[in-house]
Amino acid sequence: MRSILTALCSTLGTLGNLCAVPADFPIVAEDLAVSLFARDPIVRNPCSLTFDSQGRPCVGMGPQYRSPDPDTEPDSVWILKDQDKDGLVDARHKFATGFNSIQGLAWKGDWLWIANAPDLTRVRDTDGDDVADEYVRVYTDLGNLEHGLHGLNFGPDGRLYMSKGNSKGLSIIPDRLAPRSFRELWGIEVPPGTPEPQPTIFTAASYQKNYQNPRDDWGVTGGILRCNDDGSNLEIISRGFRNPWDIAFDNRFDWLGTDNDQTMGDKIFTPFFGSHFGWGHPWSYDWKGDGHLPTAPSSGPLFEGSGAGVIHCAIPGYPNNYNNVFFINDWLNREIFIYRSRWDGAWRKPDRLQLEVLAHAGGGRSMPLSKGRSFDPVDIEMGPDGAIWITSWGRQYGAHYENNKLANEGRIYRLWPRNYSPSYPSRDTLTVEGLIADLGSHLPAWRTNAQEELIRRGKSVESSLRAALRKPDLSVALETWLVWTIGRINPDGWFEENTNRKVQSIRVATFNGRLHPAIQQALSDKEPKVRLAAVIALRELRASDSTAALLNLAARESDRIVYYAAWGALMDLLPENQRKTLLGDRRASIRLAALLGLLEEDALSKKEIETYTKDQNTAIADLSARRLGGKHQFEHRGRPLAATGQVQPPEPLAIPFSNVRASSGHAYRAATLHRGAACYTDRPYLLTRIPPELEGLTFLQTACADAESESGITVSLNLKYPSTVYLIDDARAESMPRWARSQWKSTSLVIEGNDPKRMKVYRAELPSGPLSLGASRDGIKARKGNYIIAVQPHILAPDGKVATVESVLPLLEGANLERGQDLFFSMHGANCASCHQVKGRGKNHAPDLSEIGSRASARMLLESILNPSASIVEGFAAQFISTHSGESYTGVVLEETGKRITMAMLGGTTSEIERADILSRESLSISAMPPGFGAIMNRQQLADLTAWLMNLKKPETITDNEEKFKFREEGAQLHLQLGKTQIATYILAHEQLTRRAFVNMRTPSGIQVTRNFPARRPDDLDPSSRDAERIIHPLMHPGLWMSFGWIDGNDYWRLTSKVKFEKYLERPTSSGREASFSTRDRYLNREGTGTVCLQDTSYRFRRIPAGIEITWKATFYNDDRDFLFGDQEESGLALRIASPLRVKGGNGRILNNRGEENGTGTWGRNFRWIDYSGVVKGKRAGIMVIPHPENSRRSWSHSRDYGLLASNPFQKQPDERREPYITTNVKKGQQFKLAYTIVLHESGVESFDSQKIIDSIQEPRP
Repeated sequence: MRSILTALCSTLGTLGNLCAVPADFPIVAEDLAVSLFARDPIVRNPCSLTFDSQGRPCVGMGPQYRSPDPDTEPDSVWILKDQDKDGLVDARHKFATGFNSIQGLAWKGDWLWIANAPDLTRVRDTDGDDVADEYVRVYTDLGNLEHGLHGLNFGPDGRLYMSKGNSKGLSIIPDRLAPRSFRELWGIEVPPGTPEPQPTIFTAASYQKNYQNPRDDWGVTGGILRCNDDGSNLEIISRGFRNPWDIAFDNRFDWLGTDNDQTMGDKIFTPFFGSHFGWGHPWSYDWKGDGHLPTAPSSGPLFEGSGAGVIHCAIPGYPNNYNNVFFINDWLNREIFIYRSRWDGAWRKPDRLQLEVLAHAGGGRSMPLSKGRSFDPVDIEMGPDGAIWITSWGRQYGAHYENNKLANEGRIYRLWPRNYSPSYPSRDTLTVEGLIADLGSHLPAWRTNAQEELIRRGKSVESSLRAALRKPDLSVALETWLVWTIGRINPDGWFEENTNRKVQSIRVATFNGRLHPAIQQALSDKEPKVRLAAVIALRELRASDSTAALLNLAARESDRIVYYAAWGALMDLLPENQRKTLLGDRRASIRLAALLGLLEEDALSKKEIETYTKDQNTAIADLSARRLGGKHQFEHRGRPLAATGQVQPPEPLAIPFSNVRASSGHAYRAATLHRGAACYTDRPYLLTRIPPELEGLTFLQTACADAESESGITVSLNLKYPSTVYLIDDARAESMPRWARSQWKSTSLVIEGNDPKRMKVYRAELPSGPLSLGASRDGIKARKGNYIIAVQPHILAPDGKVATVESVLPLLEGANLERGQDLFFSMHGANCASCHQVKGRGKNHAPDLSEIGSRASARMLLESILNPSASIVEGFAAQFISTHSGESYTGVVLEETGKRITMAMLGGTTSEIERADILSRESLSISAMPPGFGAIMNRQQLADLTAWLMNLKKPETITDNEEKFKFREEGAQLHLQLGKTQIATYILAHEQLTRRAFVNMRTPSGIQVTRNFPARRPDDLDPSSRDAERIIHPLMHPGLWMSFGWIDGNDYWRLTSKVKFEKYLERPTSSGREASFSTRDRYLNREGTGTVCLQDTSYRFRRIPAGIEITWKATFYNDDRDFLFGDQEESGLALRIASPLRVKGGNGRILNNRGEENGTGTWGRNFRWIDYSGVVKGKRAGIMVIPHPENSRRSWSHSRDYGLLASNPFQKQPDERREPYITTNVKKGQQFKLAYTIVLHESGVESFDSQKIIDSIQEPRP
C-alpha cells in the first residue's frame, strides 16, 4: 500500500516555516491527493472551521479546552489567508477573541455565529477592517464545554440549527439562565413568571464571556435545536442525545450526526422533528433503538470511537465513490469514515455495516496522547475550491504548555480525488443568474447569502427562480434551495413534480404556517419520505382536525419511521381521554400507537397498564410488561420457538484449564457455575442452587453417559495455574470415588439440581500441570450420575512490592499473552472484564478496549493501570449520588431516563436510582476505576496484561485500490473482505441458525447477491406469499449454505437438529487474491446427545475476472457407525438470492446450461451449471453454481422464483414427502464427498456470458 504524500515547504515571514514531511500526512488511497495547508505555529489545536463570503478559512482555536479556569486565555477566531491561491497559508489575522472553547462556527451575512459554551455568541465587523467590533451574546448558561454546544448550520429555511449535549447550565436567576428550550431538555424548572433571558450586546472591548467549570454536570438529555437568525423562536427539533458533536444536512435537507456514549459506542443518527433517540427518555432507554418502538432508531453501526466533524460532499466532477456521501471524523481512531446512504423507506441506513475509511493515521490514540502521524481529525468542511478541508488537533487532550507558552501541534489538510482539480470559481453576486449559481453551491456562506439577497429582491426574481427550477440538468441541491427560496418569497408556492419537491413543498408550507390541502393528501403517498414529511407538518402545525387521517395512516403504516412519527403526532394532537379510548380499538396498530404516547406522557396508572400485558399483540404486551418493570423483548432472540434440544451456553470469559480429553469421546466443555446451568453436556439436567462460595467458578461439564464407568481414566486436562479444585459428585454415592480419596477433602458445601438432586462438594489444592480424573463409579456401588469439577485458579501472585511503570516496561518482551488474557477476563485475576469489553466479551461499563493496542502505547496503558485517576476519559469520572432515603452511590452513569438513573458500581454491579429520590449529585475528580493494581499483581503479571492489551489492534485499514482478501474474526462470525468490500460473513455459531452459512454475500463492487441476514422489512417481504407481510423462511434460508432434510431421521434443513462447529482444520489465511479456511462440524441427533456424522469442509476463494470463485469441498464420515442420507427435497448446496434479484418481487432470472429459465423451466431438472441473477445498479449480478463432475450423482435443481435455489445431489422423490424413498448408506469408516464451484459474478447487463465464467474458474469442467 502506498500513501500519496505531498511534501511542502514554504516561508511564511515572521510566522515561521511551513515544512512538511511524510509524518505530517494522513494515509489515503492512491486515487486521492492530500496537501498541508497550515500547521503550527500558525494553528494550534484548531477545533472549528468555516469559510466566509470571500472563501477564506476561519478557524476557532485556543487554550480553552479542556480544563480552563476563569483566568485562562480565551479562544479566538482567526482568518487564514492564501493570497496567491497556491494552497498554502500566507498570513493570518485575529478576527474575534475573548471566547470560551470554540466548538462550532457558521456565517450568515455579516454575522459569524460562535458556539462557545456556556455561550452562543455572534459577532460582526461593522467598519470593514476585518476585525469584529460588535458582539452579541445570544444565549448563555448552556452548560459546560463537555457535552456542550456544537454543530452550527444554517438551513434553506434561514434558521440556525445546533446540537447540544446533556451538560446543563447553572440556572442562577437572573444572571445565569438558559432559554426555556434548553431547560426543558435538562429537566430544569424555574419559578413561575421568571422572564426569559434576552441577548446582550457588547463591543469588542467590553465583551465578557461567561464561565462554567468543565467538570461533568449532566441534565436529563441533549437535543437538536433551531432558532431564527437573530436567536428568536428557539425550539427543540429532536432530543435523546448524550454528547452529539456535529450535524450536517445533505442535498435534500435531511440530517446526519453522531452521538457519543462512553460504553455502547458512538451512534450515527438522522434527527427529525419530534424524534427522541433514547438518552434520558421518559421511561424506556435504548441506545441504538433499531428495534425499540418508544424511540427513533439509529442510522448506522455503532462504532467505538469519538465522532467529531460531519459534512456532506456533493461536488460536480468528483468520482462516484467519493460523491453524494457524508464524511465523518473519528478523533479517537484518527480516521475519516465514508457514509453512503441507503434509504429503507424513510429510514436512513448505511450501504454497508463496516464503513469505508477515507483517510487515517495508521492507528488510533489514547485519550491523553497521540503518536505517529500528525492526524487527529476534528472538524471537516468542503472548501470553496472543492477540496475536503480537515482540521487536526494537537497530540494532547487539551491545552499543552511548554515554557509557559501554548505548545500544541495543529494541522489543516486539503484532500481531493486525483482526477479532480481544486479551484476557486469565478462568481457573480450581482445578477440573478449569478445568485442562483451561488444558491446551488456547496459552500454555506455563499448559498445562504445568495438566498437572502434573492428573498430581499422578492417577487421581481420569482419568475427567474421558477425558470431555473424547470431546467433539466438541475442539481438536487439547487432544486431544494430553489423550492425554499420561492416559498419564502411566495408562501403559495407548491411543487409536486418529484419526491424531493413534494417533501420540500410540505416543509415550506409548514415553515410559513400554512396548512396546504395537499399535506393531508400526502399521508397516502406511495413514498414513505413524503408521508413522513406530511405527518411532521401536521404535528408542527398543531392540525388537530387531521387526527382521523393520522389514525387511518397509523392503522396501515409499515414504515418504521413513519409509524414512529405518526404515534408521536397523535400524542400531541389527540386529547388524552380519546387516546385512552383507542386502547380498546380492534386494530392492534391503533392500540399500539395510543399506548406508546400514553406511556411517554406517564398518563396510565399501574392498574391500567397491567391490563395490556395480556394483549394479543406481542408488542403491546411486551411494552406494558417493560413499563411495569418486567423484562422487555421486542423481537424474539435466542432459541427458535419450535426448537428442541439444549442450547450451548457461551464459554466462560476465562478458562483455567486446557487440553480436555475424555476417554469416551463424549463432549466435555467448560461452563460457568450458576443457578440454571446445565450439569452435563448430554442431558437437560439443571443446577438449581449454588453455594455463594462457588458461584461464578468455571466448571467442567462432563457427559452423564460416562457415569457408569468403573475403572480407568475418564478425563484428563491441564491446570494452567495452581488451583483450588472442587470435585462435585452425586450425593447418592456412599463416598467419593476411590482415586480421589487421597487428595480431595470433604466440605460442608452442597449443590442442588433436578437430577442429581444433591451433589456433595470435595476440595483439593493442586499445582499447575496435568490432572487425570478417574472413573465415576471406581469403588462405588450405588447407581449415580457423573461428577463435575469446578476450578478456582490462583492467578494473582503479588510479591509485596509496588510496581512502577519503569520496573514493568523491560519485562514486556518476555510477556505471556495467554496469562495476560486470563488476568483481564478472570474474576480471580485483575477482573478487568467486570467493567471493560473486548470484542463483545465482558461488561460495557467502561471504555471498550477491543482495539486499544492501536490507540495507546505500553507506557500509557501502564500509567492508566497503576494510576487510573491521572487521566480520566470523558464520561468516566466517578459520580457521587446521595438520596433522600439515606443511601449513597459512587460509580459511572450508564443510562438516564426521566424516571431513573442506572449507575455501574465497583465490581461490575449496577444500581438503579429513582430521580425523585435524588438529594444531590456530584462529579468527582477521580476515576471510577479502582487503584491498587500495582499491589495485587507482580511486575511480570502487569507486563503480561499490558502486552496482551497492546496486541488488541484495529484491523489494518485497506486504503489503496489493490484488491486483497482479508479475514477478520468477530465473536462467532468470520468476515471476509476483498479490498474495501466485505464480501461475506461466515456464521460459526448462532442461537437460532443452528448450522453453518455464509450470509450477506457481495460481488467485488459491493452488490449484495444473497438476501439480508437477518431479513428486513419491507425489503425482504415475499410477494409470492399468501400473507403480504410475510418473509419466507428468514432463518432457514440465510444466504449460501449446505444442509440436509434427512440424515438418520434428523432434519438439519429445518433446524430441528443441530450442527455444531467443532474447530478449524485450517485457520483462515489469505494471500492477496486468494483466501481459504477449513472446518469440522459435528451433526448431532435431535436430542443433542449423540453424533450422527462429522463434516470436514474446505472453502477456497479466488478473485477471477468474472467476480469471486468459491471452491466448496465437503466430506461426511463417522468412524464409529453407519449413517444414512435421505432423498429429501430440501438437501444439498443452497442459496437464497438477494430480494432485488429474485424472479418474483425482483428482476431476476434462473437459467441453466440448457437455456431453461426460472422455476417452471428448471425445477427438478439435472444441470451442469445453473445461475440465479438479476439487474441492479446497471449490472447483471448473481450466483452461478457448478457441481463437481466427481460427485456421485448429478445434481437436480430445487429452484423457486421467490429466491431459493438448492442443488440436490440425491435422487428426486416421485412425490415430495419428509420420509425418504431411497437412502444413501455411508458405512462406518467410509466417506461421502460433495464438491461445488460457486461464482459470485457481475457484468454488464448485456455482456453476461456463462461460458466465459466457466472458462475462468480454476478446475476444468465438462
